[in-house]
Amino acid sequence: MGTKKRHFLILDANILIDFCKCDRTIIKLICTYVGQIYLATPVLYEINEIDEGDCVELGIILVEPELWQVMIAAEKKGPLSFQDNLCLILAKEHGWACVTNDKPLRQKCEIEGVPIIWGIELICILVQSGGLPVEHARDIIVEIQKINPKYITDNIVEKAFKRLGVI
Repeated sequence: MGTKKRHFLILDANILIDFCKCDRTIIKLICTYVGQIYLATPVLYEINEIDEGDCVELGIILVEPELWQVMIAAEKKGPLSFQDNLCLILAKEHGWACVTNDKPLRQKCEIEGVPIIWGIELICILVQSGGLPVEHARDIIVEIQKINPKYITDNIVEKAFKRLGVI
């Protein structure tokens, strides 16, 4: 049995790219079963895998950052890109969870008290919410690891499979 939608999520570019490359329909399922996905327009303009029309079709709400948010993101120095800084600022401002596998962004979110969700973890939450069969989730996780083996290690996949009960 599915659970009620409870998350408000902002995705970084890497998560969005992974989802689009392996099965973009999971984005719509996440919006339906897990929570609303928000995407900063500068993140959208950074990638080629999806456009504004796709966002509307998939249920993603585009967020145009305010000028002060853009200025703060542009002024920040350190390991985060401008787009990652915007994700952090928007997540903190609106109380959204940041969905990312990026270590520096995860560390900054933790320091700022912003909830964090791994990309693969979000797929597990989707299954647990009743929005995706376990077998389909397993295939997506395997595909994401093929696309992104540097960051999606065997250990991460094994933990996800244990959570889903497929090991």
